Order: sequence, then C-alpha cells, then structure tokens
Amino acid sequence: MRSYTLLVALAGVLALPATASALPPFTTAAKTSTGTTPQSELHSPAVGCHPTYDRFVIRARRATPNYDVRYVNQIIQDGSGEPVSLLGRYRLRVRFRDARGHTANGTTDLIPNLTPRCPNLRQVKHAGDFEGVVTLGIGLRKRTGFRVFRLTNPTRVAIDVAH
Repeated sequence: MRSYTLLVALAGVLALPATASALPPFTTAAKTSTGTTPQSELHSPAVGCHPTYDRFVIRARRATPNYDVRYVNQIIQDGSGEPVSLLGRYRLRVRFRDARGHTANGTTDLIPNLTPRCPNLRQVKHAGDFEGVVTLGIGLRKRTGFRVFRLTNPTRVAIDVAH
C-alpha cells in the first residue's frame, strides 16, 4: 500500500516535464549520454502510468548522471552475476556509471523494486550498486519504443516507454 500511495502522490510530479515537442522520439535503439563529475548519488525512483506511455524517473544529487539504457535478454545482478527476475516478457537495462545508490554513510537511497503494473511497464528492480555502477532492470509487457531525457530542478533522468 505504501508504494501505491507514493506512486499516486508522485504521479502529478511525473507528469510535469517539458512540452511534447521538446522531448526525443520513441525508438527501440539504445540511448546513452555522458554526465558530469563528481559521482552522482541516485535516489527516489518513481513510476507513473499515463494514457500512451509509462514513465520511470530517478533523481540525482551532486552531479548529472550518465546513462546507458537498452533492451537486453536478461538483467544480471552486479557483483554476483546472478539473473534478476522481472515481471513482463521484455527487459530494459538502465546503467549509470560513476554513480552510487547510497549515501556516503552507506544508507541505500534506492527502493529494491517498484511494481506498478502499468499498461507496459510492469516492474523496476534494483540490480546493483557495485564499484561505481548502478544497474536497474525494467520489466515490460511488450517491446516498444522508449525515450530517455534529463530534467532539472531537481536533477532527474526520465525514461518513457510507449504502450
């Protein structure tokens, strides 16, 4: 119930980005972008379900995170090499380098998983925070185009997945 309440509370915030004309197109190709230094501290992941797409957003402190988002056959847990199970038939791997998902004192800032069961985005799982690399897996019902972009004030990376 708590994650559903958080999801509903954040739905309005997740719907506020730039105008549609300023957003990149939906494609199935990998999306990558460089970031800034020092190391990004990632926190407060959230999901919003919308009429034509589903959105995953993660906030960043200290720096603008780089990212690599792509379709993969399987999500692998960083460090252990174990497969990560996800709801849905298709997987997007979200990888942030020169990043961490915990504070300097070791407190984790990432929820282990979000299961909104949106029309396409079924689940998000934390798959690693190891040696400066944070990996997340997104389980999807179907393979569709997606877009990745940054938002500011606060710094965020948003991933929209078409229905």
